[in-house]
Amino acid sequence: MSIGNKVKRVRIEQAVLTTDAQGGHSTAWTLRCVVWAHERPLSGREAMQAAQLTATLSSVWEIHYRTDIAITDRIRVGTRVLSIEAIIDPTDTRRELHLSCSEVQGAVAETIVPVLPWVQAGWMS
Repeated sequence: MSIGNKVKRVRIEQAVLTTDAQGGHSTAWTLRCVVWAHERPLSGREAMQAAQLTATLSSVWEIHYRTDIAITDRIRVGTRVLSIEAIIDPTDTRRELHLSCSEVQGAVAETIVPVLPWVQAGWMS
């Protein structure tokens, strides 16, 4: 257990559907709770076993046990946004939760340009 290691203050947000003026829906995020957490980054080997893309960082966030967190929630730490992929009670004692998360790196995702084979072959000048 890492009770003394929980030194990062994180926001856990829940998705809510909002209706726009045209009758459509969009997703907004509201605060569910603010908790103390400990981040445990996964090694490259664990990320490869989980079949993660290189532009996605995987980590586990350890928090005190709660019953109101859902798999559809997300974690915000400053400007970072992490999607919760799994919620695990590692000891089944309701003392702490491990939130398995993934974070897509925006800068990397924006610089990836799809290359079409016919463009590479010089068919388009």
